[in-house]
Amino acid sequence: MCKKCKGYFTVEASFIMPIVLILYLLIILSALFLYCRCAISQDNFLLAMRAAEFTEGNENYGEVIYGLEEDGFWQAQEYVEERMEDRKIFYPFFPTEAGKCIIKEDCILVQTGQKGTKDFIIKITQRWNPVRIIREWRKD
Repeated sequence: MCKKCKGYFTVEASFIMPIVLILYLLIILSALFLYCRCAISQDNFLLAMRAAEFTEGNENYGEVIYGLEEDGFWQAQEYVEERMEDRKIFYPFFPTEAGKCIIKEDCILVQTGQKGTKDFIIKITQRWNPVRIIREWRKD
C-alpha cells in the first residue's frame, strides 16, 4: 500500500502551532502592559489635578480638606502619595513600583515607575487660581 502523504503536515504543524500561540500570548501581554500604563497615566493626571486644588484656604479658592484636629490640614503631597500607595493593588499585571509628588509654586509633578520598564510615567499640571486671574484681568 502506497501513501501519498507521509506525515510532513503533522510535523510542520507541531512547529508552527507553538509559535503562533506564543505570538498570541505576547500580543495579549503587551496589550495588558499598555492598558496598565494608560490607567496609571490617567491616575497620575487626576492626582496632580486634585493636588493643584489644595490651597489650605490661603488664596480664597480651592479645596480645603481638614484632617483630624491634632493633625491640622492635609498636605497635597501626602494626599497624592497616600493615594498612589492605595492604587498599587488595582493594576493587575504591571503594577506601580515607586512614585513621588513634587509641588512647586506654579505646577504639580506626579511621577510613577511601572514594573516591567525603567521609564517613569510623569504628569505635570499647572496650578490655576481663577480668583487671582480674574483680579489681575480686572486691574488692566
